[in-house]
Amino acid sequence: MIEMDDAYFGSPKTGTDGRGTSKAKVSVALETDEKGHPLYIRINVIEAVSSRELQRVAKECIVPGSTIMSDGLSSYKKLKENYIHTSKDYYSAGENFLKWVHIVISNAKAFVLGTYHGGLGPDHLQAYLDKFCYRFNRRFFPNQLFGRLLHACISSSHIVIA
Repeated sequence: MIEMDDAYFGSPKTGTDGRGTSKAKVSVALETDEKGHPLYIRINVIEAVSSRELQRVAKECIVPGSTIMSDGLSSYKKLKENYIHTSKDYYSAGENFLKWVHIVISNAKAFVLGTYHGGLGPDHLQAYLDKFCYRFNRRFFPNQLFGRLLHACISSSHIVIA
């Protein structure tokens, strides 16, 4: 089961809230086990919360045929082409609907705010979110963390900050 939702990252309120905001838009996909506990996450910065972008993200990180649960936003409806898609209206579904993906979004926002005190622009946001996902996805393997981090550092290209 995959819980999927979108969120907005950026400086405190700068005008419009919700879908009309100028904040960076992200798509979050969280895999749960058969008991409903979170296993792995992927967070991707997207251009817009559109059907095209959500399908692109799903194609990159979700196995076709998986079950995706999302809110009632119409942009998620095209996921039915390659996935088993269920959706509910967020406000009538109850407080446990998409519980884990909302907790992860909240934790990711706290991580970014705690690391970068201020308005983090979209240029480096994906790198911060990748680090958050890396740590979350390996939380059950603490003894392997240093070796994996060393391997990632050696095998990746460096980031030049201008």
